[in-house]
Amino acid sequence: MTLVRVISAEVPSSNLTQPATNDNFDRHNKPRFRRALILSALNDKYPQLVSFAKPPSSASSTLVDECDLVDLYSGVHDDGMIRFLVEAWPKWKEMGPPWDKDNCHPEWRDEGCVDDDNIPPLIPCHSAFRRDGIERPSTNVMGAMGYYSTDSITPIVGSLVKELQEDAAIICSAVDFAYLESNVVYAVPTHPGHHASRDCFGGYCYLNNAALCARLLQRCLETGTKIISNGKIVRNYWIDEEQGQKKSCRVAIIDIDYHCGNGTASIFYQDPNVFFTSIHCDPNVDYPWNAGHEDQVGSGEGEGTTFHIPLSPGATWEGQYKSALEKAMSAIVDFDAAALVVSLGLDTYEGDSVAVNGGGFQLKGSDYYAMGLCMGKYMAGKHIPCVFVQEGGYKMDAVGDAAADVVCGFALGAAECWP
Repeated sequence: MTLVRVISAEVPSSNLTQPATNDNFDRHNKPRFRRALILSALNDKYPQLVSFAKPPSSASSTLVDECDLVDLYSGVHDDGMIRFLVEAWPKWKEMGPPWDKDNCHPEWRDEGCVDDDNIPPLIPCHSAFRRDGIERPSTNVMGAMGYYSTDSITPIVGSLVKELQEDAAIICSAVDFAYLESNVVYAVPTHPGHHASRDCFGGYCYLNNAALCARLLQRCLETGTKIISNGKIVRNYWIDEEQGQKKSCRVAIIDIDYHCGNGTASIFYQDPNVFFTSIHCDPNVDYPWNAGHEDQVGSGEGEGTTFHIPLSPGATWEGQYKSALEKAMSAIVDFDAAALVVSLGLDTYEGDSVAVNGGGFQLKGSDYYAMGLCMGKYMAGKHIPCVFVQEGGYKMDAVGDAAADVVCGFALGAAECWP
């Protein structure tokens, strides 16, 4: 009985001994290795419940090649930021050789932090971060990096654009499967996205996959059409917005990453038709610091459709997290959404390395199956598209099992066939 469709650029592999290429740029974030661990755990633990698929191809090209990032993400991001991400690496290459590594952030100066052409990542140490509305992006790629980026841990590398195209193709494929089958779909892109706002990126996130997923689900449900036809992405999916027609189909997003999905929250902060709820560590304790507070509830027409549930460090499943999750899911049911998106972060695990000193939650082991089952039971009988989108998770000896347990626990709960 297949209950979960898993969409990724890769397939499960037993070769999990070495992180993939380009995973040596950060001591915490290993997105390619995380993806491999998750796919392997799904295949090993729940082979009877999951099936795996890659984005489709046409006779002449792959769906990845069809992904115009500017065209596709313009429904959730500023065109200038998307173009910067697409064009930054070629501009960075044009500035050298030699590249003055003294002008790169210290963490990225090591010999291991270069691509196949011996080019260091683009993350200059003297970029001035944007602070007020009179600024505009510099024509110098190092200056523009500071304008669009919010931190110094989210570098531009040579493989980035291709990986972002793969991620976009995964989201498009996941949306179509969920729309056509009204089933649980798990999109496993390379990069997380929930910290990417409309016009800035950071926190290991470049483009907001969960936000794109929500917008595309709205598009499918309102028009009755798929995103992909004959292996190609249908164009002009945002044309009604350009003509001033607002989307009316309701979609809910729940973010269960340890860190608030501040980017997703900001994108939909004034949108009455997208309900966003996030369970995360108190932003006075941990990243993203300045967003995710309980009194940030949306504004304008969207007032009341943002529901932040910050928890204190040390939160356990039975102690605080379960009741917070039940509160969030009850609010989603009351919103009466036609589709659900789950931003799945696993950095709530006890001992996850990204928590700052004094932070961290203490979920572990079977808590993640219980988490998925809890969410799934609220969706039982609703038969609406449900898409999980992978976000963070940095405890590599636990992230695979935790992800598999949440997603498959959810599917069993929604199908009303839990043990």
